[in-house]
Amino acid sequence: MGKKVSGEMLERLQAINDELEFYMALFRLPESNPDAEDCSEYLLDDNADEPVSFPTYGPNKPADTAEELEARVEVMKNKIMAKHLARQNKHTTDSSKSERKKLKKEQMMKKKMMRISLISAKQEQKRNKLIEHKPLVLKKEKKPAPTFNAEGKIVFSKFQLDEHDKPKKGVETDKKKLLKKVIDNKKHLNELKESGDLEKYAELKKKQAWDSAMAKTVGQKVRDNAELLVKKIKERKKQIKKSKEQWKERKAKVEQQKDNRQKKRSDNIKERAKQKKNNKLKKMAKKGRIIPGF
Repeated sequence: MGKKVSGEMLERLQAINDELEFYMALFRLPESNPDAEDCSEYLLDDNADEPVSFPTYGPNKPADTAEELEARVEVMKNKIMAKHLARQNKHTTDSSKSERKKLKKEQMMKKKMMRISLISAKQEQKRNKLIEHKPLVLKKEKKPAPTFNAEGKIVFSKFQLDEHDKPKKGVETDKKKLLKKVIDNKKHLNELKESGDLEKYAELKKKQAWDSAMAKTVGQKVRDNAELLVKKIKERKKQIKKSKEQWKERKAKVEQQKDNRQKKRSDNIKERAKQKKNNKLKKMAKKGRIIPGF
């Protein structure tokens, strides 16, 4: 019973000691000052008001001479330095002890991971065995039933458009149509100006300016410059003409290559037939047949 109690007390003291060391390391409190050689702070003050009573026996007995006092001070210094060195040694051993603990933890973690991996491998094997023994039953997918519209016709798409629904027109990109539109607009504005209806002319021009500005803010390209449109149309015509010429050249080149390959093939066939005939005649000449030229 006594051993058990002493063991528990030792564990508690070690826990308290570890906690104190943790706080000392946290607040960086030095254990001692190794540079201090003066031990006057450990000695009693000579100018103390209260009289100090010293025992008349034992190691605390007052010194008889100055030499004995110096010897005692030297002994005290040695004891203090020894304690300091012991603390330093303890600190170094503690660091090595923490390293050993760290290594031990890592080893324990490795063993634990190995154990977990072995258990998972065994479970995987069992699962695979179960899967092998039990054949998989594939569920038959149900085909969706056909949908019918109001008229009783089958609908093949998800969205059934109404007859009155018209697809929205996109932005016009044909340069010729855009140019025609710009010319017609200019013609219409000129007619309004010449007729004297300046109010309607100004209103229409303002509306068109606002429409183009709003389209630009949205990020849409406004193609209302007749000169640029004419330039683009000419460039497109040049591109078409160039591509036609390139296509003609490519076509002629392909035909030429085709004729060359066909000619080469026919020449090779004739050459093989001729060689085959010559080989036959050589064999016949070797057998004793009289063949001119062999």
